[in-house]
Amino acid sequence: MLSARAWALVVAAFSMLATASSASSAASITNENTPTTNKKPPVKVFLLAGQSNMQGHGYMLVQDDKGSYRNGTLEWMVATDPTKYGKLKDSNGNWTVRDDVWIAYNRQNIGNVRVEMNQFGPLTPGYGGDPGQQGQQMGPELGFGWTVADGLVEQQEQQQILLVKIAWGGRSLAGDYRPPSSGGDTGIYYQTMIANTYKTLAHLDQYFPDYDGRYELAGFAWHQGWNDGCDVNMTAEYEFNLANLIRDVRKDLDAPNLPVSIGVSGMDGWRHNPRRDGIIHAQFAVAKYPEFKGTVESVETRDFLRPPLPESPGKQSYHWNNNCETYWLIGKAMGEAMLGLLPKKKKSTVATSSSDKDNGALALKEEKDASRQNYIRKGASKQNIQSSMDRAKATQ
Repeated sequence: MLSARAWALVVAAFSMLATASSASSAASITNENTPTTNKKPPVKVFLLAGQSNMQGHGYMLVQDDKGSYRNGTLEWMVATDPTKYGKLKDSNGNWTVRDDVWIAYNRQNIGNVRVEMNQFGPLTPGYGGDPGQQGQQMGPELGFGWTVADGLVEQQEQQQILLVKIAWGGRSLAGDYRPPSSGGDTGIYYQTMIANTYKTLAHLDQYFPDYDGRYELAGFAWHQGWNDGCDVNMTAEYEFNLANLIRDVRKDLDAPNLPVSIGVSGMDGWRHNPRRDGIIHAQFAVAKYPEFKGTVESVETRDFLRPPLPESPGKQSYHWNNNCETYWLIGKAMGEAMLGLLPKKKKSTVATSSSDKDNGALALKEEKDASRQNYIRKGASKQNIQSSMDRAKATQ
């Protein structure tokens, strides 16, 4: 259960963002075809969100009692299939650090809804798990980042990518991430995800060292579904909630055609389970909505399940048996789907931050500034926060 202090921090964070937005000058819109001295393209920002499987619980370094890396660890992958995975280590035997892909990860325990990023830097293995597990676990971000970056490099010589990863373990879409359009109390984790995205975009120079004031919110990747699949009612409304999540994320981030890649919740593999099957059916169904044609894709993941220990590093079925290859393949598949959804030509408009970066300016389009401030104020209302807290208490 969240403490009064934690909820107070949520209110304070939303209030801070609203104040910063009011104080800042509105962001300008620039045409990328306009001559510029910038040789690099704008930073492409991808939001990765979900629950524990977006956090990622692939065991990278676990060894057996003989001191050998267990099957399915990242070390095992590199050693047994260097053709595919040798690129993940450099010539000195250290994990490869990409200089064209950076990541910011909230890395928070359940109940911590502070609007903050607790780990950031260039993309390298180790951005998975809970607090205290840095460098030990991985999630879909590694395969996603490598796949998207390599794919975009083929289209242009230089690329800058930032992955904004916001995820907590054990969170449902029906309650915790509940989108506003689904009615009832908007989930506090949905609100925090939106607020944290805004805050990160407002301070991109902290997360991407070569940031020059230009960015493009390029895509949204979603991998979630275990908790909803534990309840028959949540399963029944998952399709409704997922469609609303896509609509509301696009609305609240002012990105009406934001590409969305969904990794279906296939951690049970092809074994029949009515509730698990119901979640997967809903995830595929939403991607087929006419309104989402060409902008949303759900990818199959059930083939990526590996048997538990000893064929995998662990035996947590709800965490894909902690298998790093599984998490890599999920991220790769979601990245390939994202590449297929991205415009083949560069977009004509890019958000540019205010010249005064220290004032906490949010990169917002002028005509949408007022509505966004209204969303932030609404999210910070005492009634909204209290109702979400009551919901959290009721599920304890």
